Amino acid sequence: MALATWWQGDPDMKITPVPNFQARLADHPEQLARINHLGIGEVSERRRAGHRPYVGYVGATAVTYGWVATRTAAIGELSLVFTIPAGDRYLWDFATLPEWQGRGLYPCLLHAIVRIEDADRFWIIHAPENMSSDVGIQTAGFQDVGQLSFRPDGSVGLIPAAQHARARFGAALLGVPLLEGGLSPCPRCVDRIACACKLDPE
Repeated sequence: MALATWWQGDPDMKITPVPNFQARLADHPEQLARINHLGIGEVSERRRAGHRPYVGYVGATAVTYGWVATRTAAIGELSLVFTIPAGDRYLWDFATLPEWQGRGLYPCLLHAIVRIEDADRFWIIHAPENMSSDVGIQTAGFQDVGQLSFRPDGSVGLIPAAQHARARFGAALLGVPLLEGGLSPCPRCVDRIACACKLDPE
C-alpha cells in the first residue's frame, strides 16, 4: 500500500475546478448510507468513533464521498490499528459514483477537506495498482511518503520514498518500523512458491 501526505505549508493544490462542485460534512445519514453502501447503524458507529463523513456535490447531486478519521483508524488489509494525534487526519473510504468518474471529482473533494479540517497533516493510502486513486491523490498535491510492505515475519514496515523526514512521521503514526530496501507487498509473497498474486514482472 502506498502512503501519501499533505502538510499545512505545502504548495497550494492546483485543482482544476469542476463547475458547480461543492463539498461539506454529510448531514443526511440516509443519503450517506445510500451512496456509501452502508447501513444506517454503520454510519452511526463510524461517527461515534470520531470519523467525519464528507460528500461532494455537483449542483444538488451527491457524486463523491470520503471519511476523515480523527481519533483512531484501521487499515484492514494490513491488520493495522493506530491512534491519530490531534494535529493529524487520516483520510479513508473514498469513492466517486460510477457515472461521475473521470471528471476530477476525487482531487476536488480532497482539496475541500484539507481546507475545511483544522489539522496540520493529512495522510492517505491506496493500493499501488489503483492508478486512478494515485492520480487523484497526486493531483490534489499529496506527496509520496513510501510503501507499506510485509516483512518476512508477516509484520508490516514502511519503505521510505525520497522524503525520509515525512516517512519517519508516517511510520510513527502507523506504529510500524521504517525500513530500507524492497520487501514483499503480500504476506504470501515471502514464500514465492506458495504465492499466486502475480505481482512479479513477467
